[in-house]
Amino acid sequence: MKNMSLYDLLSKTEKERSGQDDSVKIARIYNHYLSAKSNEIRQPKSIQLELLPICNFSCSFCYIRKSYDDLEAKGQHILRFDEWKYIIDEALKLGIDGISFSGGECTLHPDFIKIYKYAYENDLQISLITNGSCITDEIINMFVQYPPSNIRITIYGISADTYERTCGNGAAFEKVMSNIARLTEKGFTVILNYTAGKDNFCDMEAILAFAREKRLSIVPTDALINCGNCNDEILDEELVDYKEFSRITHKHLCAVTKQDYYEYEKSYYTSFVVPKKSDNEKGLLCSAGKSLIFINWQGLMTPCVGFEEVSFDPFNNSFLECWKQVMKWTDTVPALKECEECIFQLKCPRCFALHYGDMGEFGKVSPRFCFKKLYPEEAAASLAKYEEMKANGEIE
Repeated sequence: MKNMSLYDLLSKTEKERSGQDDSVKIARIYNHYLSAKSNEIRQPKSIQLELLPICNFSCSFCYIRKSYDDLEAKGQHILRFDEWKYIIDEALKLGIDGISFSGGECTLHPDFIKIYKYAYENDLQISLITNGSCITDEIINMFVQYPPSNIRITIYGISADTYERTCGNGAAFEKVMSNIARLTEKGFTVILNYTAGKDNFCDMEAILAFAREKRLSIVPTDALINCGNCNDEILDEELVDYKEFSRITHKHLCAVTKQDYYEYEKSYYTSFVVPKKSDNEKGLLCSAGKSLIFINWQGLMTPCVGFEEVSFDPFNNSFLECWKQVMKWTDTVPALKECEECIFQLKCPRCFALHYGDMGEFGKVSPRFCFKKLYPEEAAASLAKYEEMKANGEIE
């Protein structure tokens, strides 16, 4: 457990954490092995389709929340079923076995059900990312007949007031809660995502308590807010208090895993890993350009949602050639050498897109994702201990 990142721990299901179902553990380990192998051999394993940029929420920190009027004003349009069918068919030729639908709000796409069924009929494991407010009876009935692997619902608050303040749609709160209950009652795997912002941070502890009460896995994050040129002033103005965010997250994790909170905190601040030597000067660490294909709402293939300025058109070029170009580009991105050589690397997100979004350039570490910058005193003490152990030959 000590060798796992916080995200890995939080994303584990309740059954897996409690050890009640060994088959869940085995399936997850096997899936991780396949993902790692796919990354190694550059074999596409899954595709994410950003079906549309339209959403019925207007969250201030969201990167994509357009209206049909916005599209019309720019002469843009969403892709329809035949175009998404072409994308799915081409991806199937490359050997994918999983598909994820996102948006905007993916369930608002006029062809959502048709696209979903087509993916299911082609034996793809389906996941969707939704705000949970637009899941209709028709969609739930479809899920019963064509079950998804999981449904990721982003929860923004624990009251209508917080939803109104955060999303501009307080009326959606009761619908979201109702749909979470309906989906779980029918046995679907529901995973909650919680994005912390200034307007909903006050609900964080209550949201995590709700997840524990309902025995739902939840992944809290403050990582969707890209600041551009990130500095201390912007951190204070735009983002939640990361130390408080971390404290609440750790308390939730300990409550779920039955760990002593104070012992966990002590271990968290004092533990470190021995970094592996790496000669990598370039290349992304994640699945982007290795096993994950990402298609944005305009039908362009990009490395991931964080690098949309790098795009290739699979409608005017070979789908395979576009994938090759994505792979080629991801191999040119400067590595986060500071992170690779750091003893605290498991405590921090190492997502290149997040660091790039904050800092505006590759290879530069954002202060809001760096343990050494967030906890300088604790980091200095652990670093001194590491150097002492190294000098004594306890660490090679």
